[in-house]
Amino acid sequence: MSEISSASTIVQTLNAGSGIDIKNLAQSLADAENAPLKARISSKIEEKTLSISGYSIAYNSISGLRDVMALMDDVRELKATSAVSSAPSSIGVETTGDDVVIGVYDITVQQLAQSQSNMSSSQASAAAVLNSGAGFSITVSLGAASPVAHQISVVTDTPQGVVDAINAADIGVSALLINTSSTGDDWRIVLDGPTGADNSYSVSSAVDLGFSSNVLRSAADAIVTMNGITNITRETNTFTDLVPGVTLSLLQVDSSQAISVRVEEDQAPLRAAVDGLIVAYNDFNLLLSELASSDSTVTEFSGSLSSDYSTVRMLRDRVRDAVLADSSTPGASVSALRDIGVQLGVDGNLSLDEAKYNSVVAASFDDVVTMFSADTNDQNAFSVASKGFAADTVIALDELISDTGALKTRQSNAELSIVDYEERLANIELRLTAAYEGYLKQFAAMDTLVDQMQGIGTYLDSQFEMMRNNTRN
Repeated sequence: MSEISSASTIVQTLNAGSGIDIKNLAQSLADAENAPLKARISSKIEEKTLSISGYSIAYNSISGLRDVMALMDDVRELKATSAVSSAPSSIGVETTGDDVVIGVYDITVQQLAQSQSNMSSSQASAAAVLNSGAGFSITVSLGAASPVAHQISVVTDTPQGVVDAINAADIGVSALLINTSSTGDDWRIVLDGPTGADNSYSVSSAVDLGFSSNVLRSAADAIVTMNGITNITRETNTFTDLVPGVTLSLLQVDSSQAISVRVEEDQAPLRAAVDGLIVAYNDFNLLLSELASSDSTVTEFSGSLSSDYSTVRMLRDRVRDAVLADSSTPGASVSALRDIGVQLGVDGNLSLDEAKYNSVVAASFDDVVTMFSADTNDQNAFSVASKGFAADTVIALDELISDTGALKTRQSNAELSIVDYEERLANIELRLTAAYEGYLKQFAAMDTLVDQMQGIGTYLDSQFEMMRNNTRN
């Protein structure tokens, strides 16, 4: 197309009718001489630039698949547990550790833990004077078996001053000032200690505040029966060490019946992980096909690797081989994805045989987890120990996307090729300039010669004219 355009310009120039435009003619010939090579190199630059985008997109897709696999290399990410209470209004449950023991625990709540609470005698106001304006001390002895005495100095001898002093001491007993009357002033100081029978306390002071004679509640332990074991006690209503890996929160007494706490394996995280793997792999497979297709126009990057199908084939083969490989830590009956119903279709996509998956997981859940994770958590990447299918795949994919891997190497080579092509384009521009100047010199000489010949022609015309005139005379 460039040659035709340049040739047309030359023809138009020669047919100008007012002499030859040698500058335009020289430029047209120089362009025609260099245009084919310039077009080929520019096309190569465009091709390599598009390839770099394709490599980057493939990198991101493989990296995404790698991240999905990395979420499957720990037992805790696949082997979750759940705890359910048959009476959540009486006992709340929550799994809180890795050492959960599967089972059913029958628990009867016989008594809730509670704190001791005392109330002072009535005062007329929050600012009522308690000791004629003089400060005084309060002694709080905390603990039933081995009480510890805490002496608290009350600087401001008012009910509010007592409350502030006790709370500032931060000994485990808190104070609150409330007006118990809705029609007048009946101000009381209410004390509250820690829960548990061993956390009872006594209060004494030089000023009789009435705490000893106003015990609202006595300190008590929580008491439960579990699986026939009676009188299990704790200081609080939160039991963290009774059912392994499960926190029990006692909410109300229900001594008439046992409440079942069922601790079960939760297989949902494993299924979610397998589904995520299949989606990530199929996304990669579809994207790679899109990058390799020279006909597709789905995205602006469609076909960006159509000129490098060897790389596309290499990426597809290596990722597929990694995902379909046997685990370095096979279970007794499960060695690879195929054993849990994951299968490769003729279109290159993965799919899940639901019936096979459900059957295998129901019968060999622990084997499946072993296959994926090697029954480990927080593996050391530098360890030579077998790591399981998930970590095996992560390592294989890391080799592809590392700084020295196949993708980065090809991207770097493409970038170097662009630099080389740009240098060649620069050289073509130099050649174009040189060709233009060469043609210009030739045409300038020709133009001078034509001028000279035109001068001779004019001279001869005048001589012939004179001769004709002389002949007539």
